[in-house]
Amino acid sequence: MSYDFGVLTPESVGIGGQEALAAAVVAFEQDHFADAEQDRRLRDFVTDLEEAGAADEENGWVSVWPLNIGQDGVAIPTTYADVDSNLITLLRLAARHGLVLVDLNAETVHPPAAGEPIAVMAGDGTRLGALTQERLQALLANLPPSDPWLVLERKSNLYVQANRQSDGTFLFECRDGSSDQHYQSRVPDQGEVARRMWAWITGEANWSADFPWERVTF
Repeated sequence: MSYDFGVLTPESVGIGGQEALAAAVVAFEQDHFADAEQDRRLRDFVTDLEEAGAADEENGWVSVWPLNIGQDGVAIPTTYADVDSNLITLLRLAARHGLVLVDLNAETVHPPAAGEPIAVMAGDGTRLGALTQERLQALLANLPPSDPWLVLERKSNLYVQANRQSDGTFLFECRDGSSDQHYQSRVPDQGEVARRMWAWITGEANWSADFPWERVTF
């Protein structure tokens, strides 16, 4: 039993969700595509998926490897161990290569998001694979009172996150690998959080300058 995704070229999907769902089902039955010419975007996506550790012998979460890349799509059966984390990794990689992600179990279709490829998780249930500066600002402005947090992740253990506090300030954290590279700071307002997060996304060298960082201990 697996949790199944399909990644498809946008040209093969059509204009509606039902077409995308049907094409994803075909991707799971595509043995007849074995000798067809593979789309380079799909090949590059699978290469990035392997580099992200999805096929790791001990900690991998793709149920079958190697994947059978078809002409228009690739089927990705995954474990149920951490569906949400798997989803955002697939969203980020699909957005990087301009591909459509279909969640067959949930019957949802995710066109490639616009903007910088980054995994996005928010307390309101938002899950994205890319982000524009405008969408980032909107997400921060509309954090729900019950779960006022936002996480941006490049890969496992490489992320920034913000949690709005009751006084309107934000607890801002960054992690750059191992647990001893996890820091936090208090940020006074939403605008500063948005500016710092966008600078981190775009790789500005001084994005974290002038912050009174404290190491987070676990």
